Amino acid sequence: MARKTEGRLFKRNRSKFYWADFTVDGKRFRSALRDANGARVTNKAVAQRLLEDIVNPLKLHNKAEQFRQLADTVKSFEQKTAEALDVSKPPLKIIDAWDTFINAANRPDSGDRTLSDYKGYFKAFEKWVSSQPGEITYMRDINRETAGKYAAYLTSSGKSANTFNKHSGFMKMFYRVLEDQARITENPFAKITRKKLKTESRRELTIEELYRVLNEREGDLALLLSLGTFTGLRLGDCCTLHWGEVDLVKRVIRRIPNKTASKNPKPVLIGIPAPLYDLLIKIPRKQRKGFLLPKLANIYNDVNKRPNITRKIQAHFEACDIQTQKPGTGKNTKKRAVLQVGFHSLRHTYVSLHAEGGTPQAIIQGNVGHGSPAMTRHYTHIGEIAARNVAEVLELPFNSNSQTVEPEREQLIEIIRTADIGKIKKVIKLLQDDTKAKKK
Repeated sequence: MARKTEGRLFKRNRSKFYWADFTVDGKRFRSALRDANGARVTNKAVAQRLLEDIVNPLKLHNKAEQFRQLADTVKSFEQKTAEALDVSKPPLKIIDAWDTFINAANRPDSGDRTLSDYKGYFKAFEKWVSSQPGEITYMRDINRETAGKYAAYLTSSGKSANTFNKHSGFMKMFYRVLEDQARITENPFAKITRKKLKTESRRELTIEELYRVLNEREGDLALLLSLGTFTGLRLGDCCTLHWGEVDLVKRVIRRIPNKTASKNPKPVLIGIPAPLYDLLIKIPRKQRKGFLLPKLANIYNDVNKRPNITRKIQAHFEACDIQTQKPGTGKNTKKRAVLQVGFHSLRHTYVSLHAEGGTPQAIIQGNVGHGSPAMTRHYTHIGEIAARNVAEVLELPFNSNSQTVEPEREQLIEIIRTADIGKIKKVIKLLQDDTKAKKK
């Protein structure tokens, strides 16, 4: 029986470009027609000649030769198509990948903080790529082997399991989002497995250690450590706290924690104890805008520079004669350092001081972001007065460090908070007149 071979030309959806449609033994093939320069064919005569080039080999009687030439023809067309596509629309370069990711409609809807972290992960990857031998220009130049080398680099550079997972997880997502623009058929990071987390809880500090940490400090570090101690906020929240979240008149802080912002964008309400208030009130009013700690905020928002803050904090603890690493780990032990004391210890201490002072468990959990969402909602509706009262628990161990305030002054402050504004103005005028009289 004669082998059936046939072909025809056609156009798609009123397009001006020709396609070849041909069959071999009932198996159908379709291919866009391109000339020797890789350009799409619009001339019918040229298209007809190209079709004949495809169909003529099919008329051969030798089956093996027929399919060999058919395979070569299809391969040639695929190669020309790919080459022409590279010329008309080059694959995504690594140097352009971040901007393309930011503008991608299919990327995760992440907040500014998360995007800042993502950018840091990408910059670390980009820097590593630039240090590798050979020319790696395009996103598709990264294959499984290269991805494995990057994973090995993250491990050898001392990254923790948590940090490793963040970097590798981001790269996997990054390639998934950009697979069309990068023109890849396989995600090179798809087979990189997550590392098992080995969590080591930070211990709380003793009151005596807290005195040393808070007294032997200066500059931005003084305020940072005080924020951690007297608010229980995490390092990132303390570094990026805005003046707009601090109310010195009502003596409360309203903050949506970074960690829960995407899932539960409701602020926690934290009272400002006297020791922290004393620090904040000394800052000139003209400087009370933007971040409380602008220099540290800029460092923290750069994920690659962020460890500098942690190192500075650890150095301070060590200068206060506090052992920060777990015995048997770290320097001279050939084992990775395991931290037992760090900024997070202030958070544990905050919880312990509240627990010892009788603060209800639901309030503690809501304040530090632990427990169920119901507890968090309960805390956020407690109110400003309760928040200030809760904050007083933290003042007890530090009374010797705070300025002594006579009971009468405290009583006056409480009266002013609820008194009629007209009466307050009269009292102010009376005190001003008395002050002027004394100066005369």
